[in-house]
Amino acid sequence: MLLWAVAWVIVGLLVAREVRGLTDLSRTVTAAGYALQEAGGALGSLEGVPFVGEDVGDVAERTERAGRSARESGRSSRESVESLSILLGISIALAPSLPLIVLYVPMRLAWIREVRSVRRALHASPDEPGLEEYLARRAAMTLPYDRLSATGTDPWGELGAGERRRLSDAELQRLGIRRPDGRVEAGR
Repeated sequence: MLLWAVAWVIVGLLVAREVRGLTDLSRTVTAAGYALQEAGGALGSLEGVPFVGEDVGDVAERTERAGRSARESGRSSRESVESLSILLGISIALAPSLPLIVLYVPMRLAWIREVRSVRRALHASPDEPGLEEYLARRAAMTLPYDRLSATGTDPWGELGAGERRRLSDAELQRLGIRRPDGRVEAGR
Protein backbone atom coordinates (compact mmCIF):
# COMPACT_ATOMS: atom_id res chain seq x y z
CA MET A 1 0.00 0.00 0.00
CA LEU A 2 2.85 2.37 0.75
CA LEU A 3 4.28 1.77 -2.71
CA TRP A 4 0.86 2.56 -4.24
CA ALA A 5 0.64 5.86 -2.34
CA VAL A 6 4.22 6.83 -3.20
CA ALA A 7 3.64 6.05 -6.88
CA TRP A 8 0.59 8.33 -7.01
CA VAL A 9 2.42 11.11 -5.17
CA ILE A 10 5.16 10.90 -7.80
CA VAL A 11 2.59 10.98 -10.62
CA GLY A 12 0.93 13.99 -8.95
CA LEU A 13 4.26 15.82 -8.76
CA LEU A 14 5.04 15.08 -12.40
CA VAL A 15 1.63 16.30 -13.55
CA ALA A 16 1.97 19.46 -11.44
CA ARG A 17 5.38 20.14 -12.97
CA GLU A 18 4.08 19.65 -16.52
CA VAL A 19 1.05 21.87 -15.98
CA ARG A 20 3.25 24.52 -14.36
CA GLY A 21 5.31 24.43 -17.57
CA LEU A 22 2.34 26.08 -19.29
CA THR A 23 3.32 29.31 -17.51
CA ASP A 24 5.90 29.71 -20.30
CA LEU A 25 2.99 30.24 -22.68
CA SER A 26 1.61 32.90 -20.34
CA ARG A 27 4.98 34.65 -20.28
CA THR A 28 5.01 34.60 -24.08
CA VAL A 29 1.54 36.15 -24.22
CA THR A 30 2.64 38.81 -21.71
CA ALA A 31 5.75 39.61 -23.76
CA ALA A 32 3.73 39.75 -26.99
CA GLY A 33 1.25 42.09 -25.30
CA TYR A 34 4.09 44.35 -24.19
CA ALA A 35 5.48 44.43 -27.74
CA LEU A 36 2.02 45.15 -29.15
CA GLN A 37 1.51 47.95 -26.68
CA GLU A 38 4.86 49.48 -27.66
CA ALA A 39 3.94 49.16 -31.34
CA GLY A 40 0.70 51.00 -30.66
CA GLY A 41 2.65 53.77 -28.94
CA ALA A 42 4.98 54.02 -31.90
CA LEU A 43 2.03 54.18 -34.29
CA GLY A 44 0.48 56.89 -32.16
CA SER A 45 3.52 59.07 -32.70
CA LEU A 46 2.70 59.03 -36.43
CA GLU A 47 -0.69 60.63 -35.82
CA GLY A 48 0.60 64.11 -36.63
CA VAL A 49 2.13 63.08 -39.98
CA PRO A 50 0.27 64.61 -42.94
CA PHE A 51 -1.87 62.29 -45.12
CA VAL A 52 -1.98 59.69 -42.35
CA GLY A 53 -4.02 61.64 -39.92
CA GLU A 54 -6.66 60.33 -37.66
CA ASP A 55 -6.73 56.75 -39.01
CA VAL A 56 -3.32 55.96 -37.55
CA GLY A 57 -4.40 57.39 -34.21
CA ASP A 58 -7.39 55.00 -34.02
CA VAL A 59 -5.23 52.02 -35.04
CA ALA A 60 -2.58 53.03 -32.51
CA GLU A 61 -5.14 53.25 -29.72
CA ARG A 62 -6.67 49.85 -30.59
CA THR A 63 -3.18 48.31 -30.81
CA GLU A 64 -2.22 49.66 -27.37
CA ARG A 65 -5.52 48.42 -25.90
CA ALA A 66 -4.94 44.96 -27.40
CA GLY A 67 -1.41 44.95 -25.98
CA ARG A 68 -2.62 45.89 -22.49
CA SER A 69 -5.32 43.22 -22.70
CA ALA A 70 -2.80 40.57 -23.78
CA ARG A 71 -0.45 41.51 -20.91
CA GLU A 72 -3.27 41.29 -18.37
CA SER A 73 -4.45 37.97 -19.81
CA GLY A 74 -0.90 36.62 -19.71
CA ARG A 75 -0.49 37.57 -16.04
CA SER A 76 -3.91 36.21 -15.13
CA SER A 77 -3.40 32.94 -16.99
CA ARG A 78 0.01 32.45 -15.34
CA GLU A 79 -1.61 32.72 -11.90
CA SER A 80 -4.41 30.36 -12.95
CA VAL A 81 -1.94 27.81 -14.35
CA GLU A 82 0.12 27.91 -11.14
CA SER A 83 -2.99 27.38 -9.01
CA LEU A 84 -4.21 24.63 -11.32
CA SER A 85 -0.85 22.85 -11.21
CA ILE A 86 -0.94 22.75 -7.40
CA LEU A 87 -4.58 21.66 -7.21
CA LEU A 88 -4.20 19.03 -9.93
CA GLY A 89 -0.97 17.67 -8.42
CA ILE A 90 -2.54 17.32 -4.98
CA SER A 91 -5.71 15.77 -6.40
CA ILE A 92 -3.83 13.19 -8.44
CA ALA A 93 -1.55 12.38 -5.52
CA LEU A 94 -4.32 11.96 -2.95
CA ALA A 95 -7.42 10.74 -4.80
CA PRO A 96 -6.29 7.13 -5.38
CA SER A 97 -4.49 6.77 -2.03
CA LEU A 98 -6.70 8.56 0.44
CA PRO A 99 -9.53 5.98 0.48
CA LEU A 100 -7.02 3.19 1.10
CA ILE A 101 -5.32 5.14 3.87
CA VAL A 102 -8.67 6.03 5.45
CA LEU A 103 -9.59 2.34 5.52
CA TYR A 104 -6.18 0.92 6.43
CA VAL A 105 -5.11 3.24 9.24
CA PRO A 106 -8.12 2.63 11.53
CA MET A 107 -7.87 -1.14 11.00
CA ARG A 108 -4.14 -1.07 11.74
CA LEU A 109 -4.65 1.05 14.86
CA ALA A 110 -7.35 -1.37 16.08
CA TRP A 111 -4.95 -4.29 15.51
CA ILE A 112 -2.20 -2.52 17.47
CA ARG A 113 -4.60 -1.76 20.35
CA GLU A 114 -5.74 -5.40 20.40
CA VAL A 115 -2.20 -6.75 20.49
CA ARG A 116 -1.15 -4.31 23.22
CA SER A 117 -4.22 -5.15 25.28
CA VAL A 118 -3.63 -8.90 25.06
CA ARG A 119 0.09 -8.46 25.74
CA ARG A 120 -0.61 -6.38 28.89
CA ALA A 121 -3.21 -8.85 30.14
CA LEU A 122 -0.89 -11.77 29.45
CA HIS A 123 2.01 -10.18 31.32
CA ALA A 124 -0.21 -9.10 34.23
CA SER A 125 -1.57 -12.60 34.86
CA PRO A 126 -0.38 -15.23 32.37
CA ASP A 127 -2.39 -18.12 33.80
CA GLU A 128 -5.74 -16.34 34.13
CA PRO A 129 -8.50 -18.76 33.03
CA GLY A 130 -10.69 -15.96 31.65
CA LEU A 131 -7.89 -14.78 29.37
CA GLU A 132 -7.22 -18.36 28.20
CA GLU A 133 -10.96 -18.74 27.46
CA TYR A 134 -11.05 -15.43 25.56
CA LEU A 135 -7.99 -16.32 23.46
CA ALA A 136 -9.26 -19.84 22.74
CA ARG A 137 -12.66 -18.56 21.61
CA ARG A 138 -11.03 -15.85 19.48
CA ALA A 139 -8.92 -18.54 17.82
CA ALA A 140 -11.99 -20.68 17.18
CA MET A 141 -13.80 -17.73 15.61
CA THR A 142 -11.03 -16.01 13.63
CA LEU A 143 -8.47 -18.58 12.51
CA PRO A 144 -8.81 -20.06 9.04
CA TYR A 145 -10.04 -23.65 9.12
CA ASP A 146 -6.70 -25.20 8.13
CA ARG A 147 -4.88 -23.43 10.98
CA LEU A 148 -7.70 -24.21 13.39
CA SER A 149 -7.67 -27.90 12.54
CA ALA A 150 -3.87 -27.95 12.90
CA THR A 151 -4.27 -27.11 16.61
CA GLY A 152 -5.99 -30.42 17.38
CA THR A 153 -8.26 -33.13 16.09
CA ASP A 154 -11.43 -31.50 17.43
CA PRO A 155 -10.93 -27.82 18.31
CA TRP A 156 -14.60 -27.27 19.20
CA GLY A 157 -14.65 -30.39 21.35
CA GLU A 158 -11.47 -29.31 23.13
CA LEU A 159 -12.96 -25.88 23.75
CA GLY A 160 -16.13 -27.48 25.16
CA ALA A 161 -14.06 -29.81 27.36
CA GLY A 162 -12.15 -26.86 28.82
CA GLU A 163 -8.88 -27.62 27.01
CA ARG A 164 -7.98 -24.14 25.85
CA ARG A 165 -4.20 -24.00 25.84
CA ARG A 166 -3.56 -25.07 22.22
CA LEU A 167 -6.27 -22.77 20.87
CA SER A 168 -5.12 -19.82 22.97
CA ASP A 169 -1.53 -20.43 21.84
CA ALA A 170 -2.73 -20.42 18.22
CA GLU A 171 -4.43 -17.06 18.80
CA LEU A 172 -1.28 -15.68 20.41
CA GLN A 173 0.69 -16.87 17.41
CA ARG A 174 -1.78 -15.11 15.08
CA LEU A 175 -1.28 -11.90 17.05
CA GLY A 176 2.50 -12.35 17.06
CA ILE A 177 2.72 -12.57 20.85
CA ARG A 178 4.83 -14.97 22.87
CA ARG A 179 3.83 -16.08 26.35
CA PRO A 180 5.98 -14.57 29.12
CA ASP A 181 7.59 -18.00 29.67
CA GLY A 182 8.54 -18.00 25.95
CA ARG A 183 6.54 -21.09 25.05
CA VAL A 184 4.31 -21.19 22.02
CA GLU A 185 2.55 -24.50 21.72
CA ALA A 186 0.37 -23.91 18.67
CA GLY A 187 0.24 -26.62 16.07
CA ARG A 188 0.89 -29.61 18.34
